[in-house]
Amino acid sequence: MSQAGKIDVRVRYPEDDDKLHDHKVDRDETVGSFKSRVLIAFDLKEGVDDKGELITYGLFHEHTALKDPETLGSVAGDADELHLKLERERHFFFYKKHEIRSATKTATGAQIKAMIKVVDPEFDLSHTLIEEGHGEGEDKVIEDGQTVSLKVDSAHPVKHFFSKPPTNFGAR
Repeated sequence: MSQAGKIDVRVRYPEDDDKLHDHKVDRDETVGSFKSRVLIAFDLKEGVDDKGELITYGLFHEHTALKDPETLGSVAGDADELHLKLERERHFFFYKKHEIRSATKTATGAQIKAMIKVVDPEFDLSHTLIEEGHGEGEDKVIEDGQTVSLKVDSAHPVKHFFSKPPTNFGAR
């Protein structure tokens, strides 16, 4: 280790081609605490903007989203240096306890199932995908070819999905 309990962390923010280099980060600093410092350094804020769009950011290490209460030391392992990327989170949804990010603002039911399968290998692609209704709204079946918006802002709350085995009532 470069210094006892310290790690060298580099953060890249591709949207503005900005970079941050912190030579003395405590290995036991949590991802959330470090992310707060990174947002200040890049002069970024999370919340709802003047257009009503929700703005959130995530730290990534090798395409993996980092979450609290994870520490930077646990992410780095035995390495003395850690390279992270800060990205604005724009399109995501939940399946059970999994928060799933999408690179696109829309996806078909089949594409959503494929994204779910990546984080939940036991997910059965033959199951029926269902979008939970918000408030008084009813749950909706999402067909494999149906396109769904994954945009999240004040007018479009984050979507939650669940699945169930296919049913065939009344079949003989």
